[in-house]
Amino acid sequence: MKRPSGFDSSPEPGLPDADAPQALTPASGDGVEETPRPSLLRRRIAALADAAGSNQRADEPRGGVADPSLAPTVDLSEVREAREAAELRGEAEVDPVAEPGGVEPAARDIDGADRFDLVSAEAAPRFSLARLRASQESDPVRAAERRLRQAERQHRAQLRSESRRFSAESRRRRRNWQIALAAVGALALFVVAGAFTPIMAVREVQVVGTVNVNPADVQQALARFDGRPLALVDDAEVHRALEPFPMIQHYAVERVPPHTLLVRIEERVPVISVQGDAGFSVFDSAGVLLASAETPPAGAPVGVGAVTDFSSEAFRSAGRALRDMPDELRAQVVSVTASSGQDVTFTLSNGIEVLWGDADRTRYKAEVLARMLVALADRGVEYIDVSSADAPVFR
Repeated sequence: MKRPSGFDSSPEPGLPDADAPQALTPASGDGVEETPRPSLLRRRIAALADAAGSNQRADEPRGGVADPSLAPTVDLSEVREAREAAELRGEAEVDPVAEPGGVEPAARDIDGADRFDLVSAEAAPRFSLARLRASQESDPVRAAERRLRQAERQHRAQLRSESRRFSAESRRRRRNWQIALAAVGALALFVVAGAFTPIMAVREVQVVGTVNVNPADVQQALARFDGRPLALVDDAEVHRALEPFPMIQHYAVERVPPHTLLVRIEERVPVISVQGDAGFSVFDSAGVLLASAETPPAGAPVGVGAVTDFSSEAFRSAGRALRDMPDELRAQVVSVTASSGQDVTFTLSNGIEVLWGDADRTRYKAEVLARMLVALADRGVEYIDVSSADAPVFR
């Protein structure tokens, strides 16, 4: 049927359209022709083309478009979505190489037939990247590998941190051990040098604390250690060297590097003199004979009665009382007598008789007696009892 603007563009019923692509009909092996089943993407594109053709103006000529505004339009987003869905299902392979004309004809169905792709050449890289990301996100194997790589990186970082920490700790421990070993080595070297070499040998002997003992005699007795290393000075040998000095009660030996041997001496205190055939023998509180003299020395009163028995309780009590009282008061005592350890009696140089009692609280009794002697100096006192120091008696 003819129209004023030309022929109807729709084909006659029953006749194929000359512009439409013809389906391939390859022959099967048994001679029967089969029409290949079009893919979902081809069917989607065909449906979009049919929808676009239905919007064409009725008076449009078959060979072209009269008005460009009425040209058929195709939604590329729908084509892309259909293409992605088909590719995810594995129905088509996309050739990313685009022909230089702005249009990419390059996609081939699984069945080998060419198809028309409306994706532009500029959008092809973005499309391929989106496809790659979608495939990676949807693939559990790739996700597991990615998590495994991340865990390996974290493990390596933790190992590096632990290695640095333990390395610093091992260096600190090694440094401490080196310092300790160096100190021990230096000490051992010092001991060896002092014990087996003359570097720290005795060159000088000092004697401290002597009153009645001549220090020159003590130094002469210790001269045997000259030139001997300080570490090799034997205490037993020092004791044998000081035995001839009865006035020495205690002593202490100090080795002062590099060359000094120091001897501290505590002398015995003479407290009692006992008259004999050859004169007076002087004894300390332990009954050790200190010296012999023609007259009793000051501070060593003459013992009378049981005091002369060095094994008696009277001697021990009298000796302790005389030893512990001040030197000034002991110098005023001229004689001492006792029958037991509880009735020690002293006679002073001024003739006053003092009942001392036992040897307990000697310092306190000495203070009380000294005050009473000062207070009673002009009263002619002959007897003072300080055996009970808190309640002294005099007459």
